[in-house]
Amino acid sequence: MVNHADIYCALYNAKGEVIEDMGDEVWVAWYHWKDKPKKTDRYFKDELRFWKDNNQ
Repeated sequence: MVNHADIYCALYNAKGEVIEDMGDEVWVAWYHWKDKPKKTDRYFKDELRFWKDNNQ
């Protein structure tokens, strides 16, 4: 689970899931975009806050 790291970004409080790790960058599927045409976006890892999954 991830959130955006920039407190001034609209996605700061949004939650998403990393669906592909490409080294320095990741593709994120945002939960609130699940019903939208654009479901994913690419970010550098330092743009995101990573949260540990408690189910693992």
